Amino acid sequence: MTDLISSLGVAIIGTFAGWFLNEYSTFRRERPKLCFQMTHTPENALTEKTLRTKTSISEYSIEIFNVGKNTFILDYFSLIYKDKLLIDCFIDADKRVILPNENIVYTLMEQDTNALQYHCNQYQFEKCDVIAYSIDGKKAKGKLELPLFTLQANFTYSNGLYRR
Repeated sequence: MTDLISSLGVAIIGTFAGWFLNEYSTFRRERPKLCFQMTHTPENALTEKTLRTKTSISEYSIEIFNVGKNTFILDYFSLIYKDKLLIDCFIDADKRVILPNENIVYTLMEQDTNALQYHCNQYQFEKCDVIAYSIDGKKAKGKLELPLFTLQANFTYSNGLYRR
């Protein structure tokens, strides 16, 4: 009799564990998955360097890929390093929808570029965290490598000598 009760208990626990793992794997498959990559803005889209203002577009863009199974409607995303907000990037209304296996490009403004360069100079980091927010409140997290900002930050001129 005790063997029957213990077998029944193990079966119930196994069923619950299987159901939980199935739900968890479904949740992981269905969550938004975005990848971020720093790119250059095409030359023909840029204003001459001497004529740019802080709200002009810069040489740098961030390409956002949707590698998940569901469409992601992006409201804005934030670049963060060690819980410190670097910049917020707000998406135009006509570019918010990222279909599965598609991408959009967000072009940084000069003030965003200057802020990123300032923070790279201060903290000497090579990549930062990205948190993307959808219009329905979902979050997608990722990493963004900043190789060009890092190179400029690593070789700053101090007292007539370059230091790393």
